[in-house]
Amino acid sequence: MFGKFVRLVLVPLVILSLSAVAQAQMGGTADMGSNRIVSIGIGGGVSVPVSNAGDAFETGFNGQGFVRFNLHQLPIQPRVDFTFSKFDVKDVTLQTPGASGTGQIFAGIANVQYSFMHSGLLRPYIVAGLGAYNTKTDISGVPNVSGSSSTDFGINAGLGAVFKLGSAVSGYIEGRIDNVYSSKGMIDADQVQVVPVTFGIVF
Repeated sequence: MFGKFVRLVLVPLVILSLSAVAQAQMGGTADMGSNRIVSIGIGGGVSVPVSNAGDAFETGFNGQGFVRFNLHQLPIQPRVDFTFSKFDVKDVTLQTPGASGTGQIFAGIANVQYSFMHSGLLRPYIVAGLGAYNTKTDISGVPNVSGSSSTDFGINAGLGAVFKLGSAVSGYIEGRIDNVYSSKGMIDADQVQVVPVTFGIVF
């Protein structure tokens, strides 16, 4: 799991960091601070199921939206995130010719973001929080099996970076590990772990 996280999250962040350093040497740095009390982020990307979830599901996609509160007197920024991930069930999991299935995770999460830098072309940050995760599977073509749905507690933590795109808009890349404490179902485990990697904009 850690190896996938390094490849999907740390490597792109290092590339962005090197790019930002090169641009800063050529043209200086720019202040990316915002006078807005509230910022909105929208993004999407890939979601990689890991551990037991990786045995059941293929790599899928994700969508993300968040509202961030820019409390300049504090070193942290509270966030409310809404995320969605969807996956195809692996054929070997279904064990029935012609069967198909999908899995999805919808979450509402209370996060806290901490930025290491408050100015410059690139601002790396960490994010962590907890929330409610609704996990659902839909199965067709398997006798006496139709799927399941449950809402459970989960936590997430990750790394990200914000980079300037214009006077009022910034881009971001973010990778997290979502850990959902679910009851055993199609996945024979007490936890469902997914690594979403998301690209988007903040305005």
